[in-house]
Amino acid sequence: MALRDAPIEEVKNQADDAARQARPWIAGLARAGYVAKGVVYATIGVLAMMEAVGVGGKTASPDGAIKSIGEQPLGQFLLVVLAAGLFGYALWKVVQGVMDPDNKGSDTGGIVRRVAYVGSGLIHGALAYTAAQSVFGAEDSSEDAMTASAMAYQPPVGQILAALVGLVVIGVGLYQLHAAYKSKFLGDLKLAEMSENEERWVKFAGQAGTAARALAIGIAGAFVLFAAYHSDPKKTRGLGGALEAVQQQTLGSYMLAAVAAGFFIYGAFMFAIARYRRIEAT
Repeated sequence: MALRDAPIEEVKNQADDAARQARPWIAGLARAGYVAKGVVYATIGVLAMMEAVGVGGKTASPDGAIKSIGEQPLGQFLLVVLAAGLFGYALWKVVQGVMDPDNKGSDTGGIVRRVAYVGSGLIHGALAYTAAQSVFGAEDSSEDAMTASAMAYQPPVGQILAALVGLVVIGVGLYQLHAAYKSKFLGDLKLAEMSENEERWVKFAGQAGTAARALAIGIAGAFVLFAAYHSDPKKTRGLGGALEAVQQQTLGSYMLAAVAAGFFIYGAFMFAIARYRRIEAT
């Protein structure tokens, strides 16, 4: 029996050794990914603030922010770096979901969080692909995406599915608001390595930035519900459209400026996360 178990134990040891060797690479990719995510959201904040104060700019989605970065001096080089960083972040989110280094567990709440991590990984993988496409001058595929959306809205099943998606997106926004209020992100950080001022700033940045992002996510989810009700995919709006909706309200420029500042702060918060987050690949 011991002889039979020996090869299994040897394979397990080899797997553990491989995981230990891979851990620094995973951690490096994750931290680069948080920086890349910070750049994207800070860019969204800057563009939205410029729009709010009337000096150019535009309300943009993450895709739009990536394209704007590509239009700057050394834009192609920046896009290559950004694509690599976003790919690293996407890989880290998949690792979080599959290997559960944060010990979220296998109960209902833990499974939901881990599935959400994998979903976030897929979304940021798509952003990395968008950045890579921009480097090689690929054509915009928005018309194809609109066609696919229109097909998905064929009633009645399409409307029901779209409504469910809208409710999920709104739920994510509400959860993010709750997480911001409770400062849940602090549990993942190396607080012992921060000074009191740093911890105070990181807490503020996390709360303000996450709340601004949650607001935009909730508005985008409401537009999905609205589109499902009217069976019209053209009424859906992404993050950029949600910011446009904010600007169209009474005192909209002031509201947009506040949300834009929140997005910029969220980008800065991601830089702090890159520095202080506890990251274990296994």
